[in-house]
Amino acid sequence: MKRKANDNDIKNKVLDTISIDSADENKSEEKVQMTASSHIEDEEYPVVTSEAENIQKNADDQIYSEDDLEEALDAEAKKLSKKRRVKYENIPDGMTRQEYITMKRKDKIKNFTILFLVILLLLTFFSNTIRNMTLPMVATAYVQDGRISPQIRGSGTADAGQPYNVVLSESRTIELLDVKVGSEVKAGDTICTLEDSQSTELTDAENAAQQAKDAYELAMFDTSIPAADVQAIRAGGEISLDSYITQMGQANSAYNLALKDDTDVQAGIDMLQYEKTIAGLYVTANNDHDNPAAGSTTMSDADIKYQLTRLDTQISEGEKDVTDLSAKKEELLALVQSYTEKIDGGATLSESEQSSYISAQIELDDVIGQLYVAESKLNAASDEKIKLTDFGNLEERNAAYYDGRIESENQHKKETALVLENATRQRDEILAKIKAEIGLISLRKAYTDAKDKADKLKSKVIDTKVTAPQDGVITAINYHAGETVPQGETLCSIQLSGTDITVSFNVSADQARKVKVGMEAQPQNAWYYDQFKATLISITNDPENPSSSRRLNFKVECPDIAAGDSVSLTLGEQGADYDMVVPNSAIKEDNSGKFILIIESRNSPLGNRYIARRADIQVLASDDINSAISGSFENYSYVITTASGPVKSGDQVRLSESDL
Repeated sequence: MKRKANDNDIKNKVLDTISIDSADENKSEEKVQMTASSHIEDEEYPVVTSEAENIQKNADDQIYSEDDLEEALDAEAKKLSKKRRVKYENIPDGMTRQEYITMKRKDKIKNFTILFLVILLLLTFFSNTIRNMTLPMVATAYVQDGRISPQIRGSGTADAGQPYNVVLSESRTIELLDVKVGSEVKAGDTICTLEDSQSTELTDAENAAQQAKDAYELAMFDTSIPAADVQAIRAGGEISLDSYITQMGQANSAYNLALKDDTDVQAGIDMLQYEKTIAGLYVTANNDHDNPAAGSTTMSDADIKYQLTRLDTQISEGEKDVTDLSAKKEELLALVQSYTEKIDGGATLSESEQSSYISAQIELDDVIGQLYVAESKLNAASDEKIKLTDFGNLEERNAAYYDGRIESENQHKKETALVLENATRQRDEILAKIKAEIGLISLRKAYTDAKDKADKLKSKVIDTKVTAPQDGVITAINYHAGETVPQGETLCSIQLSGTDITVSFNVSADQARKVKVGMEAQPQNAWYYDQFKATLISITNDPENPSSSRRLNFKVECPDIAAGDSVSLTLGEQGADYDMVVPNSAIKEDNSGKFILIIESRNSPLGNRYIARRADIQVLASDDINSAISGSFENYSYVITTASGPVKSGDQVRLSESDL
């Protein structure tokens, strides 16, 4: 059975069910009142708890029974009671709920303070670590006592001068090798025996000579060359370059003259044809030239404009052609003139220069002809433009007037065309003759050179026995029995007897200034040699670093040393002991003098800090590694030797891992 519930019933039921303390009663009552009031509608009150709300979502506008409402309120009250019991079940005995709440608040403040300090400490630590990573890293060394030895030390390879290389002039196969590395030979001793066969180089040279001969003899049958010229070339004669130039000049002159006449006649015919076309145009004043109107004898403005535009285009293109060809003509003229001046000066042109000279002359004549044609076309177009502006004189003439003149000029054109054809043929024949004769002379030279090469190789055919040219020791063998030694390759090397053994090594320019030619050096391992003498014979620049390095060259006299042995030498004064010695890399210098950078350690809450401090010094003695110094600082101080970046006095640095 269902009934309607009022506002006060719901509130009282909630307050009776939930057990709360007096401090929280007002808040709970206000919450219940707000919840209940917000759900009053038409005097029907759905349950205000979460479970009542779920029931309302399942079915809108449904009225529930009192039992359903009580069950929902009981469930909600149990949840609230359970939360409160869990919240206060850990209160120590003898402590009130308010004291417990105060204690928990203090604990939260303490925990927050600790967390803040930890975060601050971490940020400080990491910022200091990042800053340290940006500092230049340095390597250090102790300032300590030690010995400075100004002696110059160095090692070099014993050299007995350039060995004699036994080189074969042709490829040959070794049949028997009579020596080995280290063998002593006398002049004339057999080094190896070669197979008795002709070399590949000689065979190839003879074949090449035969091919060159065949090509030369075949070219003699070229019909472009007169028989007399063939005989002269075959006898070793040369056709005069002046003769070629004269023949070519005559042929080109005749050709250009015929080309001029033929071009002029054709230009006249073209002009008459153009005038005939203009005179035959009958269009109205306002129509386009493509729409003629019968009976009119007046050209339209459109037609005149069209014709003028066409002529302007021809004139523009013609002017460009004339400019380009004129430039090419000047270029070729300069080239021809340069060769002419060499000839006039008494110089003899090589075959390649002669060929270039003739080619330039031929191209020049061709460009001159093209230039004349371009100028003729340009002039014709200009004349047409002039006549078009005087159209009134043309329109009075009929087509028959021009037909007669055109027919007459066509007859003239046949004559000039025939002359041009003959001149062209004669010029081509002359050019073919010149090219063929030059080619024949080149083939003759190629054959002569190939034959000379074959004859030279034949005259240098080596014996089957290869012997030593002088006394010495075999130091290297590159080919053995059964192998073929290529032409020009080294069969073996002989260190000739009687040559001096030298040893060289590089030193700094400062060290080189401390020694003089004639000084004697001692071996670093003197106990190894019974007799030893090394004399400084010269001081030269180091080829790889001539500005700051020098090469010391010694003559070594010792029966125990042979070419290729490593020899270590010392020369100069004996060493002395000093109280303060540092590596040379630690010494710096500026306008104030020489100094070193000392490392000072300073304590801080975050660890040690290392600061570079300048200490002025005086250098007492030096060798190639260390220097003895004096200055105002303590012995056994740390001094910076190298750094990853610029360091000056007062800078903070970080030590390398090896120095920590």
